[in-house]
Amino acid sequence: MTGPPTAMQPVRTRWSGPLLTALFLILAVVIFALLYLVFTQNQHYVGLLAIGVVSLFFALGSYLAESLSRDPSYQRSLAWGFFGMGFAVLFFTVGLGPYYNIISTILALEGLIVLIVVLIVTVALIAWRVRAVRATENLQVPRTQWRSEAAPSAFSYAAANSPSVPTTAPPPATSPPANPPSTPPRSP
Repeated sequence: MTGPPTAMQPVRTRWSGPLLTALFLILAVVIFALLYLVFTQNQHYVGLLAIGVVSLFFALGSYLAESLSRDPSYQRSLAWGFFGMGFAVLFFTVGLGPYYNIISTILALEGLIVLIVVLIVTVALIAWRVRAVRATENLQVPRTQWRSEAAPSAFSYAAANSPSVPTTAPPPATSPPANPPSTPPRSP
């Protein structure tokens, strides 16, 4: 005896997300090390700036990779990590440049202003995206409630909307009151 066929369920693996995250992190470490070592001793400032910019591109790539995953928590974590690392490296590199006599104070202040503007735009885009996700979640609440309700019977729906019931039918008769009101006698 066989029952009804079950719906095909996707194969779930619990190791693919962490494994891909670990491989992507190893790739990032190798790229960051190459960027730092490619530049000579006198150009490590440029190497650190390149690491910060590449880290922000990795954050963008991880954010875009969220759309390819069923459980985007690993990609979201990578995006936030690279976002924080990229801006931290950039702010410290530009901010400490005058201290190590690599750039002038004026250039450092101009660089910090540019970084702050980029950070403000990025945070505004993140806030916009979070608001859009919340709005979508709020729209899903009534849909979830509707799905949890029992489906009406086709017979009850057909009987309620039957064309044999006129739309101008008189209202249903009400039962007479239990104690009819007494009428006072008429005076002649």
